[in-house]
Amino acid sequence: MEYSVTEIKVPVPWGHIAVKTWGNPDDPPIFCFHGILDNAGAFDRLIALLPKTFYYIAVDLPGHGRSSHFPAHLPVYTTNYILAYKALKEYFKLEKFTIMGHSYGGQIGFMYSQMYPQHVERLVLLDAIIPITVPTSWFIDHLKDKLEMHCEIESKLASRQPPTYTYAEALNRVQFSRNWGTICEDAAKCLLNRAIEPVGGSDGKFRFTIDQRLKNIINPTVDLRYVVEAYKTSPVCCPTLIILSKQSVLNKNFGRLTKSFGKNVVFKLVDGNHDVHNDKPELVAPLVEKFLLCKRHKL
Repeated sequence: MEYSVTEIKVPVPWGHIAVKTWGNPDDPPIFCFHGILDNAGAFDRLIALLPKTFYYIAVDLPGHGRSSHFPAHLPVYTTNYILAYKALKEYFKLEKFTIMGHSYGGQIGFMYSQMYPQHVERLVLLDAIIPITVPTSWFIDHLKDKLEMHCEIESKLASRQPPTYTYAEALNRVQFSRNWGTICEDAAKCLLNRAIEPVGGSDGKFRFTIDQRLKNIINPTVDLRYVVEAYKTSPVCCPTLIILSKQSVLNKNFGRLTKSFGKNVVFKLVDGNHDVHNDKPELVAPLVEKFLLCKRHKL
């Protein structure tokens, strides 16, 4: 059975959110949220291996892929993306849904599940747990650096033309210039298809559509102690699957938080790097499938 794949532009006050859907809208919905600087293409290879009994809604988050950027000139804050998640829920008229999020998309999904537990039926986190925390001793310097970096990005955008690349050069950047390790060519092509646009008047040149401010996202400036206490007060109540890659830094740095999790949270480790769900989806798909098809989770 082949998927029915549809492209949708979801209207929002700052423009639109581009969405790629897979399957039948009458089936149980799963929102798929990618990581920072990626796009909905990050799920192409994984969704192809998952059960066709769900309606997958793969999203280009604002500023990514084919989606509009957030309004210009101000820094982009993580909490802005909660508005995008809410807009998508309202557009598709959903009261219950599953969230599957990689990295940054999963971090926001975790926050959304704390804030709106009545809407999240299941949560799948792919090499993600929470937004990066900031020790209190770093707070002032961290915030100062973020604001200075924002001003620097604004200055560059005002004075320079965006660089252009051949398709091969752009593919090379997506495949090899990643913060968390390289990915295979097929995985890179899935991302690149939604990440570039042709440059008018040039001979086969492209530019990336990414909002440059995303290289300087400002997370809620809280430390790990605050996050742990907030989780105790407002836990994620739905069945949760957290898949971490064996090379992930999350394995080493989030012991205090994971000890707070209840019996509704299941951890799985897979071989690979931060992008294993896209790079080697055959390792991740069986774990996600088993979780999605399980009728009774131990809570």
